[in-house]
Amino acid sequence: MEEISVFEELFDKKVIAILKILFKDSTKEFYLQELSHEAKVPMATTLRILNKLNKMEIVEISKVSRFKLYKLKDNKKVKFLASVFKMETRILDKFIEEIKVLPGLKQVILHGKEHSDRANILLIGDELDTGEIKRICAEIKEKHQFTINPLSLTENQYEQMSQMGLYSGQKKVLLEK
Repeated sequence: MEEISVFEELFDKKVIAILKILFKDSTKEFYLQELSHEAKVPMATTLRILNKLNKMEIVEISKVSRFKLYKLKDNKKVKFLASVFKMETRILDKFIEEIKVLPGLKQVILHGKEHSDRANILLIGDELDTGEIKRICAEIKEKHQFTINPLSLTENQYEQMSQMGLYSGQKKVLLEK
């Protein structure tokens, strides 16, 4: 997140606000009014910025009827910018750094689809300190506007719930001891 604050000091905050919205869901197409509203940037300014980003081959414009939709392109320039604006992995890394020292923790699993502003996390272990887990999650939410929804389970509980199909779907092991 520190990288973003450096960019905000060096560059136009309005451009960065629009890029942040675009990188929240890089596959989504946005209407001008929608981007303007979410980024809290005047519509005329948003249009000027989007046209500039289009000329720079960062944003593509598609027309549907009489409306224009704006979306990030898939190229090297955008991938470079994504490394700065796409923060969820780095935030989850910070979460893992803090949580891995908890006594009894055996495994941390990202459950479900990754989002730019939140993640569902399964913490597998014995007698985990839920107060400390809540403190860490609250600190991350305050510092990074990123919500971590933790669920603490014993290994036995996790196995039983998995067998019942409660934790099927997309899973990614973030830490295993």
